[in-house]
Amino acid sequence: ERVRGKIRREGVGESAARHRIRALEQRVAAQHEEITALQAQIAQKDSVIGRLEQRNGALAASLEEKEEQIMSMETRIHRLKHRLKEASSFSPKSKGGADMGRGGTVYPNESIGLKASTPGGWHLDGEEESALVPGLEEFRERLDDPSAAPLRNMVDSFVTAVVHKKPKLGDYAMVHNFLGAMESPFRSHKLWKDADEDDVAETIDALEAFILGNPQVHDSVMASLEGAWGEQDRHLSRRLWCLQFIQPQHLDVKKAHATHPALPLARKMVNRITEVRSPQEKLECIFRAARIVFRMLNEGGGVGKESVSQPASADDFLPVFILIVLKAQPQRLYASLEYIASFRRPAQLCGERHYYLVQLQTAVAFLEHMDGAAVSMEVDEFEQQLQEREQLWESRAQGRGAEQEGAEDESVHVAREDDKGVLSDDGSL
Repeated sequence: ERVRGKIRREGVGESAARHRIRALEQRVAAQHEEITALQAQIAQKDSVIGRLEQRNGALAASLEEKEEQIMSMETRIHRLKHRLKEASSFSPKSKGGADMGRGGTVYPNESIGLKASTPGGWHLDGEEESALVPGLEEFRERLDDPSAAPLRNMVDSFVTAVVHKKPKLGDYAMVHNFLGAMESPFRSHKLWKDADEDDVAETIDALEAFILGNPQVHDSVMASLEGAWGEQDRHLSRRLWCLQFIQPQHLDVKKAHATHPALPLARKMVNRITEVRSPQEKLECIFRAARIVFRMLNEGGGVGKESVSQPASADDFLPVFILIVLKAQPQRLYASLEYIASFRRPAQLCGERHYYLVQLQTAVAFLEHMDGAAVSMEVDEFEQQLQEREQLWESRAQGRGAEQEGAEDESVHVAREDDKGVLSDDGSL
């Protein structure tokens, strides 16, 4: 329009004006086409940028997923390493420098919780000593996670119901059924999404310890055992006390083994059987006590020609284990053994731990029926000393044995001079 006005003012010819207008219109059309092309390019670039952003988002999500998988794998590797160490915990040490278990299983030299770098350097590591149930602390932490609230509610509801029921020995099936029913919920929860079969088994083991480790649950079950096993436990306590005159040589235990610093550690684990609550913890105490003995035996006792060249057998093990049980004088042992046999999950009451449980039962049976013919001691001497101890027990029970006990303790002290440092005056190892 500006051009047309200029043409009228300047008097330009109509033909020239039309030509000029068409030229301008062509330029405008060309610029429109250029703008359209640029807009198309911008749209194309925006599309590419969008695809790149989408791809970057997918890559970021994939990277985050990979990081989670790496963390999960690192956790599993840590658990597997822990299981390997647990498997070799208290493992018998072979002469060649590796630890040898039953059936020829070879374990690393490092043993969780047990250090034996020097003959006098045996000790239990406090942290590992308390870890009787692998994964229990991790289980508690996961159960406290807000996302695990539904699982926690199910577990807490069951524990409350069990406590309210005041469980007895015959209620083991109820506990076993609940543990079996909880496998699926734990498998499907995101906190256990990468768990393998061993992880799930460890989780259910931890759940068993969580439930039966409850003081009210444990005390209620143990109280129910008083009627069936209380009298036998009291008889066993009396029997063990009366047999404290038995010396290592009476059981054919070598002096090198009788004076070994590993034996007090094994005795400590035997005494812990009645201190801990869950059946798994009790069974683990038996297992560790036995493995300490096997490791000590396979060290060779540190006595030149008596050093062993082959892994220790049950014939080597049982006399030492009997001595440890005798000197430990554990309380309520029958009730604890029945508790383990009933409440420990059948699938887990097998293998080495079950073998050592049977060995403990064998040791108890031997001590219950021990007589002069069963030990390296004159029958008359055995009967005489046993009778003296039984009379002293009765005197103490009646509150009239203080003077007799002092005289008896003095005679025992003199008789044990050859084993000084092995047996204390009260008959403990």
